[in-house]
Amino acid sequence: MDLLAQMDTFVRVVEMGSLSGAARRTRQSLAAVSRQMTALEAELGGALLIRTTRKLTVTDAGRAFHERCLRVLAEVDGARQSVRGDRAMRGRLVVSAPVSLGIARAEALFGLTNAHPSLSIDLRLEDRVVDLVAEGVDVAIRVGITPPDSGVYVAHTLRPVRRVIVAAPGYLAKHGRPRHPSTLASHTALLHLPAAGEADTWVLRGENGEDVRVPMKGAMRSNALVVLRDLAIAGHGVAMVADFLVTDALASGSLERVLPTWEGPRATAYAVHPVALRASAKVRALVERMRIAW
Repeated sequence: MDLLAQMDTFVRVVEMGSLSGAARRTRQSLAAVSRQMTALEAELGGALLIRTTRKLTVTDAGRAFHERCLRVLAEVDGARQSVRGDRAMRGRLVVSAPVSLGIARAEALFGLTNAHPSLSIDLRLEDRVVDLVAEGVDVAIRVGITPPDSGVYVAHTLRPVRRVIVAAPGYLAKHGRPRHPSTLASHTALLHLPAAGEADTWVLRGENGEDVRVPMKGAMRSNALVVLRDLAIAGHGVAMVADFLVTDALASGSLERVLPTWEGPRATAYAVHPVALRASAKVRALVERMRIAW
């Protein structure tokens, strides 16, 4: 049995946490995966896995070997792609992104497929933290979520994300323009429903570093920031949304910044992928495309 193939299967076993999971991931039989692990341990002369009827445990030697396998497999993949060149930009790339971000940047991803006709992208929009390995995701775009502290994943910083307050000119003409965060409480708010934390309170920071908490009255709540943006454009209230969602609306004048010297808590956008894809030309191209799109 090819040692590289055994190493790749071992990495899948560790990532999936079981032989059966690795078998499904690699489309092999459970017996084939088991034989590979037995042969690999015999080749190395030591135990990598402790298998019982209830669970699988990676030994200390297995964890050390796993880290080396990741590096070796990444180098091998990079060597292959250095020869293939543009031919490596083919096949399918599965991308997971927050709903509003995915809607706002879908055209940028489509531009990548236009540049490489043999490449296709499955864009999954979901406001949750996905398990990349278990769910078959190549790259996850995450905003405001700390990247996993693990040697199994690589996180690329894309850009900082600012949360700005906006409203339509017509709304401001009718209801007045707030001059201080405290006066926001009297306005109709379009509120974001976060996965955790408060929806009815805006935390704002001024240019001078002052922090203010403002209780807001919500006319509409949504977990999709793009919905709040569109309602704000329609003149239904004030909204605090990510800056990348309102770039065009601010430029066209359909929205205006409210309290431009104040903004919500900043976050950072990352692209996260398994370390095994570190040398993938497709993944590198997607990360760069997302950076340019912002």
